[in-house]
Amino acid sequence: MAEQKNDWIQLQTDVKPYLPKLSVAAETVTNEEVSNYPIFFAYVGEENEQAPGIFVLNVPTNRGIQWRVNVSTLEELVAKQVMTADKVDPFRNVYKKSPDALCFLIVDAEGARFGFVPK
Repeated sequence: MAEQKNDWIQLQTDVKPYLPKLSVAAETVTNEEVSNYPIFFAYVGEENEQAPGIFVLNVPTNRGIQWRVNVSTLEELVAKQVMTADKVDPFRNVYKKSPDALCFLIVDAEGARFGFVPK
């Protein structure tokens, strides 16, 4: 469990220099009326065509790993069955409480979880 928390804490630090670019990607999703719920899918490893979303950037770290970050949407995650329909409304409520943050779905060896990184 400690490593899981550590990956989330590390990701928040790792993406800080890229927040302006990620913010633009999220704004594009909402401004183009693709979705009101842009979500960044972050994972470590090789390019994965099964990963939801569209590739945005790689985030190298000083720990020898590199995050791959795709921009996706709530709707895509439901369509790909990453999130079940019964979780959509509770998720939307949490999402709306964080208007000044970017939503991430981090996937690593410990599993998958959502979190928010302040813009």
